[in-house]
Amino acid sequence: MAKKILIVEDDAELAQVLRIILEEAGFQVFHSSDAYGGTQLAHKQRPDLIVLDIIMPAGGGFNVLRRLKESMHTNGIPVIVTTGTQDAEFEKEARRLGVKDYMHKPYSCKELLDKITNILS
Repeated sequence: MAKKILIVEDDAELAQVLRIILEEAGFQVFHSSDAYGGTQLAHKQRPDLIVLDIIMPAGGGFNVLRRLKESMHTNGIPVIVTTGTQDAEFEKEARRLGVKDYMHKPYSCKELLDKITNILS
C-alpha cells in the first residue's frame, strides 16, 4: 500500500508540481490550500508525512502544527515545513514544535523527495 503524503500549500502551481512528483514516486497524495482544510485532512486521512507551508490562509502553518501536536491521532506524523520567509524565529518555533525538517523556498523537488524518502524509511 502506498504511503500517504498530505501537502498543505496555498500556491496552487507548486502544490500541483509536488503532487505530480510525489505520485510518480509512488505516494498517495492529498492536498489542502489552507490551514483549516489541512488540519481536517490530516485527521481524516492520517497521512504518513505532511509537507506544510507556514504562511497561508485560514490560520497559518503554526496553528496547523500546534493542532497536530495536540491531537493523539496526529501528533506522531512527521512534518516538513516549507517557507518563503527567511525569518530565523520561524525556523526556531517550527523546530520547537517538533518538525522533522525545515526547507526554504525555492527548493528543489528532488531535495524534498529525498527528505521524504529518508524520513519514511
